[in-house]
Amino acid sequence: MPAGAPTDLGALRALSHPLRLELLDRLRTEGPATASLLAHRVGESSGATSYHLRQLARYGFVEEDARNPKGRERWWRHRERRLALPRGEQGSATGSALLAAMLRREAAALDRYLAQSERAPEWDDAAFFASRVCRLTPERLEELNRSTTALIDRLAAAGDDAPANTRQVRVIALGFPQPEAMP
Repeated sequence: MPAGAPTDLGALRALSHPLRLELLDRLRTEGPATASLLAHRVGESSGATSYHLRQLARYGFVEEDARNPKGRERWWRHRERRLALPRGEQGSATGSALLAAMLRREAAALDRYLAQSERAPEWDDAAFFASRVCRLTPERLEELNRSTTALIDRLAAAGDDAPANTRQVRVIALGFPQPEAMP
């Protein structure tokens, strides 16, 4: 678990709902929205999206966006929040189901990108997929986690004053022990 990362079983459970993951992803990639706008985008009722947004806000994953006050509408925006699975929860049914759901979302985003008939060559040239097996101790794996996270955080922060030719880029980093026996 990364040093200083909050652990919260309630937050873990808050993310275990597929609609909440969808709403969180939409706010992260599409920007601030109201419950009504999100309901229209995901095909749900505004009552359902409103409820789930409040649950996400309760655990700090979204927040009200005061920069968009338009009458009585309540605007929400994504809030970056790290969540480390509490010890003992990494292999739990809840932890495993959440990780599987999040990986399915990332795989679907990759599929959408690859299915685009017209992609910009400069972005295709810059995109990457890296897979490598390393022999590491738990301490070295943690070091890799901290280093990767620090680099991603630095690049994400630089995006605030980014040039006009920037795009949102999904970055996925995984590090886990190879299962001992493969079927």
